[in-house]
Amino acid sequence: MSSPTDQARRAVRAARLSRLLSWLAGAIGIGFIVVFLAQAGLFQALLPHQTLPPPPGVEPDRITAGVSTVNGIDDARQPYQVTAKRGWQDGATPNLVHLEEPVGLFHRAGGAKYTITGTTGLYDTKVKTLDLEGHVVLEQEGRFTAIMDKANIAVKEKKLVANTPVTASFASGTVDANGMQITDDGARILFLNGVKARFSAQQGKGDTNP
Repeated sequence: MSSPTDQARRAVRAARLSRLLSWLAGAIGIGFIVVFLAQAGLFQALLPHQTLPPPPGVEPDRITAGVSTVNGIDDARQPYQVTAKRGWQDGATPNLVHLEEPVGLFHRAGGAKYTITGTTGLYDTKVKTLDLEGHVVLEQEGRFTAIMDKANIAVKEKKLVANTPVTASFASGTVDANGMQITDDGARILFLNGVKARFSAQQGKGDTNP
């Protein structure tokens, strides 16, 4: 027969074992709950959301179009057209349209055509101006070609102003200057600042006058 001391010891051990089993059961229960919540996606919903960066080459909130075209009639009642590989409206100024690889096609009153191209452009639909940047090339076939870094064109007036170095090639030679203005439907070409002209003795065919 057990002594009172042995019975007390067994009672203590039983109480400790009971508490241990209770804690173990609680831990197992909590583990099941954690697994369930993780599978249900609750932890992901509670974590702060991270904003993923846009894919390379994508600008957020920009609305772009494919080939963009602007058609109109200038002050001399001649048609003009401005096209671009892509175009998008400016986010701050709605009347400004950004252009990628723009091409302007214009007509002189006498029927001659000339084009002007650039790497990028900005067309103002309100005042009808076109600002070009990056290897801007103005060309009238059979007459001249002018290359510059930047140019501003008043589309309705067909007036061009360039305040950057310009190289113009004519059938009779070339002209280098630090600026250029074209007015009067292309009839007047004025070279500005540090003009250097080189003309050959033998003139070529076509209109060789600047």
